[in-house]
Amino acid sequence: MKAAQLVAAGKLEIRDVDPPEPAPGEVLIRPRRAGICGSDVSFYQGHRAVPGFPFTLGHEFVGTVAAAGPGVGRLEAGRRVVVEPNYPCGACRFCLSGRGSICPNKKSMGVTVPGCFAEYATAPAQFVWPVPDNVADEDAATIEPLTVSLHALLLSGAKLGDTVAVVGCGVVGLLLIHAAVAQGVRVIAHDQFPEKLEMASRLGAVPAAGDDAAGLWARREVHTVFECAGATAAVELVMNAAPRGAQVMLLGLSSSPAGFIPLRVVREGIRIIPSLIYDHPADFARSIALVAGGTLRPSCIVGETLPFDAIARALEIAATGRSGKVHVTFE
Repeated sequence: MKAAQLVAAGKLEIRDVDPPEPAPGEVLIRPRRAGICGSDVSFYQGHRAVPGFPFTLGHEFVGTVAAAGPGVGRLEAGRRVVVEPNYPCGACRFCLSGRGSICPNKKSMGVTVPGCFAEYATAPAQFVWPVPDNVADEDAATIEPLTVSLHALLLSGAKLGDTVAVVGCGVVGLLLIHAAVAQGVRVIAHDQFPEKLEMASRLGAVPAAGDDAAGLWARREVHTVFECAGATAAVELVMNAAPRGAQVMLLGLSSSPAGFIPLRVVREGIRIIPSLIYDHPADFARSIALVAGGTLRPSCIVGETLPFDAIARALEIAATGRSGKVHVTFE
């Protein structure tokens, strides 16, 4: 089979490799369409280390079941599926307390185990979800990042009529806006790039480029501020401008220290809540139901679609951060 393998930082090659065999409890899947994630870009650019070279990236995709390993009976060949690509162990104290997203033994497709940028990929059957027939491939391939955003929105407790702010209108921020607006939540969107604010505006957010965030958020009685940029400056803005009594949801993955004033956070009752990926199995099931029911259409943020043999180009486009979600198709 052909697989797009990272052979060095900044160097991706499409190679002929042996197809994987599904182990007991696993499913062999033939991808149809895949999304480029920010983590794929980080690995490609050498900002994060892969387990070893060569390595197959990718974890956001829709495909069809090609075969099932021993012990798998519910997923027949030809069935269209998506994969929940983070696999908590289910046995540690975090998993047993419902916090599988921070499981220290978690395996992740395209991060710690081979990914989906290939003609075939395997996944544990318990993390493979059938896709309803009325869900288009472009929506199905975007369910995983949608679930990241939806998990944070639900965790925030924001409800009909509330106002929230989203700082960083990348894929996660845009999908959060899409989900929030669909639930009757008012959204103020912030980003340094006009084209990303334009995308946020098309999804129903109020763009706020150049406005004083602290004053604006206080006037609008902002319930929650979502930090989705993953940059130190954005974290500091959110922490120092969140209005009295608000909560801050941290989704971005900035790795640099950020400064804020603890006295203000304590005195003004600002709650800080981290939101990492999603909970298994409830969140994926909820996302699929919302897409199948027509409430959400995550493909609304897909900007460009390229063929599989142009996947290196797709990664370069995604690295600009200005094109919405980038997809590749396996024709």
